[in-house]
Amino acid sequence: MDSTPIIALTMGDPAGIGPEIIVKAFQDDTLPLQSRAVVIGDARLLQETAKKYAPEILVHSINKPEEGWYQTCTIDVIDLKNVPENIPVGKPSAEAGRASYEAIKAAVDLALRDEVAAITTAPINKKSLHLAGYPFPGHTELLAHLTDSKQAALMMAGKNLRVVLVTTHVPLGQVQPLITEERVLNTIRLTHEWLNRHVTDVPNIAVTGLNPHCGDGGIFGQEETDLILPALKTVQTEGIQASGPFSADALFGRPDSQKYDAVVCMYHDQGMIPVKMDSAGQGVNITLGLPILRTSVDHGTAFDIAGRDRACPENLKMALRTATRLSQSTLSMK
Repeated sequence: MDSTPIIALTMGDPAGIGPEIIVKAFQDDTLPLQSRAVVIGDARLLQETAKKYAPEILVHSINKPEEGWYQTCTIDVIDLKNVPENIPVGKPSAEAGRASYEAIKAAVDLALRDEVAAITTAPINKKSLHLAGYPFPGHTELLAHLTDSKQAALMMAGKNLRVVLVTTHVPLGQVQPLITEERVLNTIRLTHEWLNRHVTDVPNIAVTGLNPHCGDGGIFGQEETDLILPALKTVQTEGIQASGPFSADALFGRPDSQKYDAVVCMYHDQGMIPVKMDSAGQGVNITLGLPILRTSVDHGTAFDIAGRDRACPENLKMALRTATRLSQSTLSMK
């Protein structure tokens, strides 16, 4: 019997490129050897998408993951039957947001029941999610809610860098009040725990400041001395190897930034710009702090190219392979 972990793959926003990159990913004959993925979504939409972009693909509807065939050119799908036929492509809608949420909820439930080893998510559209009545900033917060997790953090893993964000999808003007000593503490601890479990026994973590030049002695702000440095001192007394705060431009501008197992950054663009440059569009989003494993692509729904046969599935395949590898490392520790 195949011991490769089963990964629940959510279809993402049905009006975006999620269905397209899924059917294109399953054109790769090596995918079933690298990752056993069961899609959570709408079988009719996947069939229509396969007919358009990959007619050799068979869509196989199942009721539970153990019924999957997991063979080449076959998409095993748990059919939620929740996408209307007339849903507009490339546009946000409540119907698309509802379908996105229901797929995520179903995948999380499977993972919590240990019917799958991890979940991988295709991209969702936040406006669609909000139109459907789910006011979450993104996957990270939604997954924390669904798993009743008090703390969760977004990690993006590139080729040579991993960054973890203290704040995620919030307007820049709202970042400063969210930078608290407790939030920085929790993010460093989550980063250390994940690295200790999956990467190394002695993680080496860098922490950036919030302000230009780390406040330059208080001229540009006090967050470094009043909040970030105290958090660093606390985790150091706990045996966590974390250093900083470093000015982000100086840290990421040096080649030796890659000596760190992860860099904790204060806000979205501070961390995402360098890691996306490092990964050249092939980074993997990993959620820390959950009782389940979750990976995702590093791109959005790409409404501008949805339905135009221009979406590339390589990043999705990398997210699936990462979920499988992390699942195997976690299972070996149980």
